Amino acid sequence: MSENKIEKYLEKISQNALDTHNFKVLETYSIAQKLKLSRSTASRYLNAGYDVGVFSKIQTHPVKYISVKILKKYFSDIKLNYDDVDEILASEKKKRSIHTDIFKSVIGSEGSLVNQIEEIKTATLYPGKGLPIMLMGPSGSGKTFLAHKIYDYCLEKNLIRKSAKFQSLNCAQYFNNPELLSSLLFGYTKGAFTGAYQDTPGLIESADGGILFLDEVHRLTQSGQEKLFSFMDTGMYSPIGNDSLKRKASVRLIFATTEKLDSTFLPTFVRRIPVIVNIPSFSSRPQNEKIQLIDYFFMDESKVLKRKLCVSNQLINVLASADMEGNIGKLKNIIKYSSGNAYAKSLSDGEIEVNLSNIPVNYYKSLIKYEKFDNESNDLSYYDYQNEVLPQHLNKIITIMKDIYGNTVDRIWSFLNNEITQQQFINHINKNVDLLFDSILFHTEYKSHNDSEYEFLIYQIKSVFNFMEESYGYPKDGNQIIAIATLLRSKNLQSVLKTNEVWNKNKTQIVNEIKVKFSQPYQVASRILKLLSNKMERDILQEDIMMVTLYVAKNENNISNQILHAVVVAHGYSTASSLANVANRMLKTNIFQSIDMPIDTTTKDIETKLVDYVNTVNIDKGLVLLIDMGSLNQLGNGLNEKLNVPILMIDHVSTPLVLNVGTMILQNKGLNDIRSNVDENNVVSSKLLLPHKKQKKAIITCCHSGMGSAVQIQEIIKNTLNKFDVDIEVLPYEFNKLSKNKQGELPFELYDVIAIVGTANPNISGIPYLSLDGLLSGEHIDQLIEILSNTKSIDYSELKNELLINFTIKRMISSITILDPDSLLKIVDSTVTKMEKLLAVKFETNKRVLLLIHESGMVERLVRNEKVDEQPDLDKFIEKHKKMIELVHQSLSPVEEHYNVKANNEEIRLIIEIILGDD
Repeated sequence: MSENKIEKYLEKISQNALDTHNFKVLETYSIAQKLKLSRSTASRYLNAGYDVGVFSKIQTHPVKYISVKILKKYFSDIKLNYDDVDEILASEKKKRSIHTDIFKSVIGSEGSLVNQIEEIKTATLYPGKGLPIMLMGPSGSGKTFLAHKIYDYCLEKNLIRKSAKFQSLNCAQYFNNPELLSSLLFGYTKGAFTGAYQDTPGLIESADGGILFLDEVHRLTQSGQEKLFSFMDTGMYSPIGNDSLKRKASVRLIFATTEKLDSTFLPTFVRRIPVIVNIPSFSSRPQNEKIQLIDYFFMDESKVLKRKLCVSNQLINVLASADMEGNIGKLKNIIKYSSGNAYAKSLSDGEIEVNLSNIPVNYYKSLIKYEKFDNESNDLSYYDYQNEVLPQHLNKIITIMKDIYGNTVDRIWSFLNNEITQQQFINHINKNVDLLFDSILFHTEYKSHNDSEYEFLIYQIKSVFNFMEESYGYPKDGNQIIAIATLLRSKNLQSVLKTNEVWNKNKTQIVNEIKVKFSQPYQVASRILKLLSNKMERDILQEDIMMVTLYVAKNENNISNQILHAVVVAHGYSTASSLANVANRMLKTNIFQSIDMPIDTTTKDIETKLVDYVNTVNIDKGLVLLIDMGSLNQLGNGLNEKLNVPILMIDHVSTPLVLNVGTMILQNKGLNDIRSNVDENNVVSSKLLLPHKKQKKAIITCCHSGMGSAVQIQEIIKNTLNKFDVDIEVLPYEFNKLSKNKQGELPFELYDVIAIVGTANPNISGIPYLSLDGLLSGEHIDQLIEILSNTKSIDYSELKNELLINFTIKRMISSITILDPDSLLKIVDSTVTKMEKLLAVKFETNKRVLLLIHESGMVERLVRNEKVDEQPDLDKFIEKHKKMIELVHQSLSPVEEHYNVKANNEEIRLIIEIILGDD
């Protein structure tokens, strides 16, 4: 019997099963009986179809098979594996797909592009014609693709008419002919130039009611940018050849550039683009997204060639690992060429095999930097235009975790059945925990790829550990934060034990044994993961509670409150862990953290892990780093560039050395004391690294209520000083530490502290204190200028205005996330200046600030269509102040035009009351 007949028969019974809900006919035994085949033969055919994506498996007992072609008729998202029939029936049906989000189909929409798409939606849904959007990214990173998606999204949300056009223009094509570029954009009148025989509309007119996409917009001349931002401000433009003729158009604008905004753009042009979206390059995308892009392009080629493609996994890995110079377009072209090359060499009408030999010769050397791969699978991935089911790529990390989780379950079950001793059980569990976390920590790239979900996990787990420390006294451990975040990100909410029979049959008994055997760690792990689940609105799997419990148990010891932090770094899967564990047990306190390094780990990898750890703990007093061998200077130099803290590095780490250092840490010895002792009593080399720039001037910010306010004050001062090009560090610091330890705190060792700004005075002798209230009132501005005078000469009035604006208004409007604070302040400030001229008055500073704050709030209310409280005597007020109302309203025209709003009499009255009130 041919495979084709099996395929046709399964299509028939799959249709019948979905119609009648009789899924028993899909079992191997039933199929074998109907087709008069042996069970083994039927199973072989069915598994072959599953391997190439023609059939899906339903992982019940017994297993069932269902036709992918039939599933695609009814459901939108098809999988090759289903846990049971109910999962299929619960899948989203195709008829509902009209309500899905257009951006869901964009690769990276739930990963590297999640924030970018949110920004795009915010700009697109803004009332009126939306907000102009600038897409920034390397050439070929997908900017044009996203622009088309924005157009589709506008259509889906009924933001534009179905007949509205998407017009696009690549400005680079007309870089040397700005007049032609202007005529294409704005149109021209008859006789405007030689060859202008009739009035001709431009792209702006054609895009009226729709979208205009300008690619390579940095190629616009300054004159072109000025014409364009004039249109953005007014919605009016003039065709080339007749400046007196004014035409109006409502166009949504999308720009794209590969350049930095401060390189070729006019500041006045940039200020009119409130939403700037950074598109990641191909190399900065996470691995799973690279694979998805490769799959997408190969499936496209299968459709074009009308042939099934069999692509070597080696080629896929080469493409995923290659440096594409940020260019997804380059990836697409390589895949197109490779598929076409394999097609041209094909000798039959059957499947086409695509491998490394089909790569373009001129790209070969630059691509093949990927090393082979002795243990790499030579399997093929299949792309079939007829069923469009993408291959399921083997995730090495998931495979490792599946093996380790499974082995852990087996060991627990063996212990429960008295097959191994308690000591054997503990040894196996500890080994598995080390192996698991070594594997995920050194074979994932979430940090280096700025993976947003990983960063979100780190942030949430830090906050959970902070809560645990404050509420239950559970110590915050940097390694645990990173390890748990990496574990959960690697698993991505997938169960690796769903097909494990021992786990599925005995889950409750296994979890209960863990709960009894490791009571305290289980409570800690459960509490951490439950809090995390609530914060992230995600369910945490029982298998993860099991593994995190074992991880906490292995690392469980009372953490000491030592001033210095110490980390042991050594080669091997558990060398550092063993040294740290022995020392911690003998010293009866958990002083040392450990980082185990596989032999092939690079210095850069170690630096990354150490920086991750340091970012999760407070190491103000310094860090002791004990390493086993080699690369001491290389590692130290790299760390010194990244960490602004003193680091004592000691090599040739051994158990006696770790015990000696631990004893001195418990005795509150400082870095220099420890170094002297080590140099005197150990035949090792050591090096004390201090930050390079010790004497840079700094201002410390602090707040009695906590670090949050100190950080806000820091941002305000930095934003102010940056505008005056003042090279001074601004450091937020804990008030309690400053108040208690005075100049004994680290900033005074690293910087020349010239002032402290805050809400409470830590009373440090010799350091001027400026209160936040004093700066807001202007009382302390003279003193601040005097302090800064040794650094740079600064204009008093400019600095005062800048401080007042930054300290008051920007904080107030920070909640209006859709509006650019700088742009809003400039426009509001212009209305107050206009008001002064029309009313022939000069507002005092306090009154001016009050007007700026009030008008900023007014803009927010008008944009959101919110009303102020009712004013019963409004008519009398209007009659009494009729002329003043007209003048104030006239002064508000810049705000009304820019934000497409209308100031009502209630709002104008509030402004007048501020003007007429006491200063």
